[in-house]
Amino acid sequence: MASIGSLASGVAVLVSLLFVGVQIMQNTRAIRAQIHQNVTDGWIGVGGVIADHSAPFALGLAADESSFAAMSDTDKLTYMSTVFVFFKHYENMYLQHREGFIRDEDWNAWVKHMFMYWRMPGVQLWWKARADAFAPEFRRFIETSPQPAMPSQVDVFTQRSATAPVD
Repeated sequence: MASIGSLASGVAVLVSLLFVGVQIMQNTRAIRAQIHQNVTDGWIGVGGVIADHSAPFALGLAADESSFAAMSDTDKLTYMSTVFVFFKHYENMYLQHREGFIRDEDWNAWVKHMFMYWRMPGVQLWWKARADAFAPEFRRFIETSPQPAMPSQVDVFTQRSATAPVD
């Protein structure tokens, strides 16, 4: 009788562990789905900011030190704030990916997008002034990672590759 009781309790423990495992897997999927939605919502918000301030954003992206100095103070502030929001979004995604909440294939697509902007002269200028506002781990990642194979000069409006004929 004791053996049957032990067997029954062992089966019950096994079934409860399986149930808990299924619940954890479902919860993990729900958390990942929510994070994906948050990333999408965040990007929609960033996109709105860029759309509302597209002229200073475009000027700032292409700016070198002299053309940045020539921008109005309002346009400088708008550009600096917009790029800050942009890269804080990337930093959040990086940290979520590192914690395992964003899948590699999703993060890798965002990395390509991030590095497209990272190469812009105005972003490099901005980064020199604001890099300390980011987590050290994210700074190391963005500054030392091998960058995806992409054109070295990115025209965000026409997306010409380095191999495309120039008019």
